[in-house]
Amino acid sequence: MLLARTAEAVYWAGRYLERAEDTARLVLVHGDSHVDLPVGQDVGWAPLLAVVGADRTWSGSLAEAEVVEHLLVDAGNPSSVLASLGAASDNFRKARAVLPRQSWELCNGLWRERSDQRRSTRTREGRVQWLRQVVSGCQRLNGALWGTMRRDEALAFGRIGQHLERADLTCRVLRARADSVVPDHPPNPYAEIRAMAVLQALDAYQPFRRAKPARPGVGSAPAFVLQDEAFPRSVASCLSEVFEGLKCLPANEAALAVCAEASLRLSGVRPEAMSVAELQVVTGDIPPLLDAVHEALATTYFAGHRAAPPGPAPHRPATAGVAAHRPSAPADEWEATVFDVVHTTTYRYREPADHSHNEAHLRPRATRYQRCSSHDLEIVPPPDSLAEFRDLFGNDVATFSVRGPFETLVVRARSRVSVRRAPAPGALPPWEAVLSMLERDRRPEASEARSRYRAPSRLVPVAAELAEYAERSFSPNRPVLDAVAELCARVHADFAYEPGFTSVTTPVLEVFAQRRGVCQDFAQVFVGCLRSIGLAARYVSGYLGPGARGSPELVGAQASHAWASVFLPGWGWLDVDPTNDQLVSDGHVTVAWGRDYWDVSPLRGSVLGGGTSHTLDVAVEVTSLPPPGDP
Repeated sequence: MLLARTAEAVYWAGRYLERAEDTARLVLVHGDSHVDLPVGQDVGWAPLLAVVGADRTWSGSLAEAEVVEHLLVDAGNPSSVLASLGAASDNFRKARAVLPRQSWELCNGLWRERSDQRRSTRTREGRVQWLRQVVSGCQRLNGALWGTMRRDEALAFGRIGQHLERADLTCRVLRARADSVVPDHPPNPYAEIRAMAVLQALDAYQPFRRAKPARPGVGSAPAFVLQDEAFPRSVASCLSEVFEGLKCLPANEAALAVCAEASLRLSGVRPEAMSVAELQVVTGDIPPLLDAVHEALATTYFAGHRAAPPGPAPHRPATAGVAAHRPSAPADEWEATVFDVVHTTTYRYREPADHSHNEAHLRPRATRYQRCSSHDLEIVPPPDSLAEFRDLFGNDVATFSVRGPFETLVVRARSRVSVRRAPAPGALPPWEAVLSMLERDRRPEASEARSRYRAPSRLVPVAAELAEYAERSFSPNRPVLDAVAELCARVHADFAYEPGFTSVTTPVLEVFAQRRGVCQDFAQVFVGCLRSIGLAARYVSGYLGPGARGSPELVGAQASHAWASVFLPGWGWLDVDPTNDQLVSDGHVTVAWGRDYWDVSPLRGSVLGGGTSHTLDVAVEVTSLPPPGDP
């Protein structure tokens, strides 16, 4: 992991470089449209001050020369283009150990050249040339930086800073210029020119025209720059880049949760149907979430961070401070619940068996919140062959063959697992927005969820009766977390836990009709309900740890257990245990997941000989251990 001061410097280098380029382009395009539009049809210079947050503190007149000087070269404005270039150069110098040498040289040279020529911004012709050189210089610098930098944590911090800054400015531009991108009623003959200027200010005009070759529809411009994942400067695409960068960092849970919340908030809006006021509300809601991502980064990785989240506004800090390194916890020191799991399966045959071939899903998975530190598979009699591989779901599978004669086959898996509590999702949008985002999210995790976990599977159908049951909880515009929680509670209340009533071959619709079964049945009913309304859901197998001292044991403890998981684009998989009516916590040990029980059954196989029948005994013992270092 990087030193805190180095990580912070790279992060701010990315932010300030992006800020300088975006502000320069904004002023350049605004000046062109101000000249091109007839008197009375331009929007004046106040929107530029609103974009950078200076509209409430501005004490000068709104004359072009004063506003332009403030935004470009004013030494008293820490977010001016020149000040941003200077701050970027300073942070490049502090992080020179992890950045390509030519990038710092280019940044320092760009800042010095623009400083030497600052007087040229006093004329329109000189200003246009000055701004174009800033934009081209920043783009050249970005190419040198991101094209040659090593793919490690330093790159992740720089890209996170860049995309947070880009998304923040896009929201601010749309909020300040909402009346230009939402069509007037009655139509104004210059409305299209003003909307085009906003797109050009965000470097989005040509990509927008390619995406919308015919006459654009109402609200298509704000929808494009907010939600189009294929456009790299859209807010949705920036959030995706931030999310991917955060995944490269340790201890990223808090930042990931806020980033996912911002993605889901954005996915739930419909810019095509918004008024000016509604668009201003939406674009005002996203920047605080971006600030929260920054705060999570500062708290976790940057020692001595300031309380106010930095941003484009002049009153925000202009340079990243240098602080002492605060090391993160070593990778092997988790604050986790530790379990020893012993899973023993015993087959007893009526007559000696000649040959048995088996497949086992018994090794607990390694996930973001779970680590399997040891695993041992003991087979008696010893197998003639044993192999391990990973299936298409990423589960660890062991296959083995035992040759006879033998009358008893014992398979015992011993595992030690550390489990951390996953962060609970924050405020989430309506479930219809989650469904819509699932349809268009292009990230690999979402693509996998769409392709593997929405269609009916061998044991879990997609059925009208399951959809009707789910829709009682998934009412229109209901937040997805509330709907999932209520469906979980209803399955828990409506279905009786009755071991022995069903078997692994009992159809889900029969379980649904009889309203009784075991954890495996409840999980598959829950998965079927979610898939039947279009959401992606998977079946999860594992174990339950013992309850805390003095509390009752959960249903399914000291046995194989099963629950369900629903995919929330931008946030990830949310695990739900309908058998116990709760979100999955650090008391659940995950072994495998798939489309249904068939994909993840703990042990299955075939036997040659053994007579006409056999008995099967399964014993699971889960023991909670004290955390490392406890007496």
